[in-house]
Formats: sequence, structure tokens, C-alpha cells
Amino acid sequence: MLHNLMEQNVFLYGMIGAGILGILCIAMVNSFYGRIIRDLHRITEPKGKWTKEFLNEYQMRKTKEQEINNPEVFIRTQMVRGKMLGISLQKWKQGIGYGAFLCFFLMMAAVYGTYRYQETELMRYQYVLVGAGIFALLLLMKQFMGFMSKEDIILDGLMDYMENTSSIARPEAELDAVREQTREELIDRVTEGIRQTASSETKFSHMLTPEEEHIMREVIREYLT
Repeated sequence: MLHNLMEQNVFLYGMIGAGILGILCIAMVNSFYGRIIRDLHRITEPKGKWTKEFLNEYQMRKTKEQEINNPEVFIRTQMVRGKMLGISLQKWKQGIGYGAFLCFFLMMAAVYGTYRYQETELMRYQYVLVGAGIFALLLLMKQFMGFMSKEDIILDGLMDYMENTSSIARPEAELDAVREQTREELIDRVTEGIRQTASSETKFSHMLTPEEEHIMREVIREYLT
């Protein structure tokens, strides 16, 4: 069986196929990162599907007032859900490793076959050259594409966007809080004034019950609003 596979060059074609698979996966991952990086320069009008979905998810959480305690984890979680051609980004990444591992496995199986069936050294060197070359090519291409640095660029860009949008919304929220506090303080002053008048020896004495005070506060609040 092994000898037949060697005669039909199955191992050789398999290594080439594994290399093509790995290169395809590298291209898909690089394209995914590239689209997001381009969208960072037009973040208000993104063209990439993932960027639009990310911004929609972020805006939805802001609308629901759901606090994002760790923006980096939020971004990475959304990135894992990204897809290219209907396949998740994580599987494309795994495909690079699978391609390299398959190439190495086929190379070792072919080298073993050359020793078992006493094939020529030229054939053995051919398998080693092709297998090791494709294996090294995949690793070098992954390193050359700089996936880690591109992830950092995406994280920095999106975190900067999230911080800026939060800082824009924060002053308005603080202003509303100050207004509410001021209104409550004014209600307390008016209520205290009426309470003091009611407790004095005047015609307003014993005027306020707890229920009446509650109603009065609601009337004042409605008036100030």
C-alpha cells in the first residue's frame, strides 16, 4: 500500500496540496485583517461586514446601557465570530497549522517509505526538499504577514474609537446627573420650608402628614420638570 502511494506520487501531491491549503488560509486571514484596518480610517462609514456588525453590537450595548468592563476582551470576542466565505476566522487560522502539520506528516511518511523499500537517495531528497520547503514557506509567510501586529493595530484602533465615543457621551450623562441632583436639592429645600412652617404655631400647624408630604414632593418635582 505504502509503495503504491509512493509510485503514484500521492505523498508529493499531498504535500503540494497541503501547501496550497495553508497559503489559502493565510490569504483569507490576511484579507480579514486588511479589511478591518482599512475600515479604521473610515470608521464612521465602514465597508467591511465584520466592522459594521461590530459597530452595531457596540451601539446596541450603549443603547441598552450595558457597561463594557474590558474593551479588549469585547473586541477579541467579536473578532472570533468573524467569517470569511462563511468560515470562521478561527478555522482559517487553524487551517494554516493543519496545512503545515499535514505537509510534515506526509514528508516523514514518504521518507520512511524510501528507507523501507530501499528507494534511491535522490527520491528521498526530493521528498525532504519539497516537504521542508513547503513547511518553511508556510511558517515564513505567516510571520511575514505580521498577524500579531495587525491584531494590535485593530485592537488599538477600535479601543480608541470606543474610548472617544464614551468620552463624548460621558459629559452629557454627568450633566444630567447634576441637573437631577440640583432638582432634588431644591425639592428638599422647599419641602423643609413648608415642614417648618407647618410645625410652627401658625394656621399651617399640623398641616402635613407623610402622605401629604409625598404628594407635595411629586407636585414640586413635576413643576420643576
